[in-house]
Amino acid sequence: MKPNTTIVLLCLLLLTAVNSAAQQPELKYIRTIGVGSSTAISTDRSGAVYLLNPRRNIVQLDSLGRLVTLYSPTGNARVTTIDAWNPMKVLAFYADRQELLLLDRFLTPITSVALADFEINNTVKAAALAADDGFWLFDETDFKLSKLDLRLRKATIETPLNLVLDRNKFDIRMLREYQNQVYLLDYNSGIYVFDNLGNYKQKLPITGVSYIGFLNNELYFVKEGDLHFYDLYKHQQRTIAFPEDKNYTTALATKNRLYLFSGKAADVYSW
Repeated sequence: MKPNTTIVLLCLLLLTAVNSAAQQPELKYIRTIGVGSSTAISTDRSGAVYLLNPRRNIVQLDSLGRLVTLYSPTGNARVTTIDAWNPMKVLAFYADRQELLLLDRFLTPITSVALADFEINNTVKAAALAADDGFWLFDETDFKLSKLDLRLRKATIETPLNLVLDRNKFDIRMLREYQNQVYLLDYNSGIYVFDNLGNYKQKLPITGVSYIGFLNNELYFVKEGDLHFYDLYKHQQRTIAFPEDKNYTTALATKNRLYLFSGKAADVYSW
């Protein structure tokens, strides 16, 4: 019995190794590009990539990492967040000026919104586009998640976070709506998930992460030298290992391209 048991175990281990190798996509290096931020980054539904170049202009790149068009902000304002998932609109959030800038898909300005004009005089730490053309906001002062409606000129949803987040330990890095769910990323405690009415649903225990992205039904992030994928519905995880000599901190994934960020540069791969 013992020899047979040993053989079975060896076969199972071999099968597991084969399956892991099969799930590991082959990364083919294309080029390295300079960037101005490793977190003010986004993709749209068609796979176009948006990020800041070294001069902190917002640029749109094609599938090979080549420039398509750019937007050059006025003054010395610094873009904190880019949200380009809506195929017709790109959001640029200026945390220092507490302003929201909407651009079209050609990076031509549509409108600029000063939060103070909507009687929001608190500190908004994170912002994202909502599917109904509103804006999700994380209000650090009043400690709440809210949705701003530009047409009504007021917040239509306000969710207090005192019972969800630890006010003494939070470190909110980003906010994003995806497939009718709202994801609030806290570096210290995890990813808080709300429905599109602002109702709290669950917390994903993914900590120590500065940026999350979405591809199909998966959420992805970089942690401890690997690219991790988390299935939003099956709650299963998979991991893609990076080359040992690379120290990537964030990633953007599309159907055919993978952008891996480290400092002021991003390596572009096909996969």
